[in-house]
Amino acid sequence: MFKWFAPLLLFAAKPEVLVRLLIAALAAAVLFFGVWLISSIAVTFDTLKNPAIALIYGAVLLIFFSLVTVVAWLRLRRLTAPPKAALPQPAPEAAPLPNEIVSKRAKELVGKWDVESRTARKPAARVSVAPAPAPVAQPAAQARATLLVTGPAYAGKTTLIQKLAEEGSGPSAATGDVVRLKEGNSTDGDERHLDALVASVKQSDGVLFVVDQDLRAPEVAAIKRFIATGKPLYLVLNKSDQFSSGDRDAILLSIRAKMPARFPAAHVVCVAAAPMPVEREVEDARGAVRVEVRRPSGDVSALVNLLGRSLAPGAAQALRFESAR
Repeated sequence: MFKWFAPLLLFAAKPEVLVRLLIAALAAAVLFFGVWLISSIAVTFDTLKNPAIALIYGAVLLIFFSLVTVVAWLRLRRLTAPPKAALPQPAPEAAPLPNEIVSKRAKELVGKWDVESRTARKPAARVSVAPAPAPVAQPAAQARATLLVTGPAYAGKTTLIQKLAEEGSGPSAATGDVVRLKEGNSTDGDERHLDALVASVKQSDGVLFVVDQDLRAPEVAAIKRFIATGKPLYLVLNKSDQFSSGDRDAILLSIRAKMPARFPAAHVVCVAAAPMPVEREVEDARGAVRVEVRRPSGDVSALVNLLGRSLAPGAAQALRFESAR
């Protein structure tokens, strides 16, 4: 009796086979029912005697058969397509070794290490080396003066300090007196801000007031307060390379005219700490002309000479400039 259930067990193991059979049976039933229905209608009304209607009847049957066949074929093809490759599964972890095997292997390793340690060579005797003497710290050079560098914003104060430090790093100034340059806040601010700057000026030995144009009213007021402290003030017109010689002379005259009475005119100098790049035409040996962009070297010689005459008159060595943090 159970032998009749063998096909059912096959279908249970492979359900896709049963699905294919059901789809094929359903397609056959649809085809049969459609042909019977259309034929019954055509025979009932006796319309096949007309050749045109018979041709239309045949076309309808062909289209119907084609649609059912294509749908059934696509469905069966989808079922028979190979399954998508699944992602590789991680390999199962190996079972841990029994404790007996682990203990046995550990004893073998311990015995091997003991034998190797007994037969190993004796370590070489250490050679005592006297520690190198620690370098003697050189005492910091005593600064001859500390100058506060201030002025309006974006006038080039930081660039000027860097250029002066480079000028003072040469071999000729290796033994000269040190002048520390401390960058202060800008003079653009309220009265409280200016009071803090005046207090910083009182703790320094002088002021480098850096501008990049003619003096304005707030800058003139700040200069008067700095001079009132009794500290020497040196006014520096930076970015002088951006002016023509006539404009530069006119700005210097205007600045000297706005300074307080008895202010030394020699304390107003012009520099170019970081000149703007310029384009130059260069002709090679073949006569070809090319344009090169070059940045001229900075020129702060007028300020260096002024500070040398003011801070170290008669000194044989040149001054060395350092940035004070």
